[in-house]
Amino acid sequence: MAKAGSAERGADAAPGARRRKQHARRQEVLDTAARMFFERGYEATTTQDIGAALGLLKGSVYYYISSKQDLLFELVQQYHDDTREHFEPILASDAPPVDKLRELIMVDTAHTARNLERSTLFYTEWRSLPQERRSVIVAERARHESAVQEWIVAAQAAGAIRPEVDAKIASFAIFGMVNSVYRWFTPDGRKSAEEIGRDFSDLVLGGLLTAAD
Repeated sequence: MAKAGSAERGADAAPGARRRKQHARRQEVLDTAARMFFERGYEATTTQDIGAALGLLKGSVYYYISSKQDLLFELVQQYHDDTREHFEPILASDAPPVDKLRELIMVDTAHTARNLERSTLFYTEWRSLPQERRSVIVAERARHESAVQEWIVAAQAAGAIRPEVDAKIASFAIFGMVNSVYRWFTPDGRKSAEEIGRDFSDLVLGGLLTAAD
C-alpha cells in the first residue's frame, strides 16, 4: 500500500513538475528573445534565430509562443509590470509630493539603467506593435505622466515648487531625461545606476523647488 501511495503522489506531482519546466523553458525563450532583439533589433531577428540560439527547431519555438509580435508584446508588458511594481507604492504613499517625485526619479532611473536589454527594447521597439497594443503602453505612460503633473501642482500649492513651472512640460522633461538613460549608461561606468538616479533627482528638484527648499 505504501508503494501504491508513493506512486500516486508521484503521478500527482508529475504535471506540476512539467508545468514548472515548461514555464522555465518559456522564460528562457523570452530572455533569449530580449537579448537578440537588443543586439540585432526586432525586425532583424526571426523566430528561427531565437530557436537556433536555444537549440530548438523553428516549429518547436511556437510551442512556447504564438508569434514574434506576441513575444515582443509580452516582453514590453513584463517591463511595464516591473515598472509598475515600484510606481504603485509611491503613488499610494502618504509622502509629500516632492518626496514622491524625488523617489520616482531615483527609482525609475536606476530601474532603466539596471535593465538595459529590456529598457532598450521597451523604448525603441514598442512602436513595432500594432495600434491596439501600442495603446495599452500609451495609456500606462499617460497615467505616470498625470501622476507626476499632479504632484507638481500639489507641491506648488504647498509652496514647495515655483509657481511659474508648467507641470505638463516639467513632467515631459523628467520622463525624457529618465527614459534616455538606456542610450548611454554602461554598467562598468564611473557611476552606478543608483548614483545616477540620485544625481537626476537633485538636478530636477534643483530646478523646480522654491529658494526656501
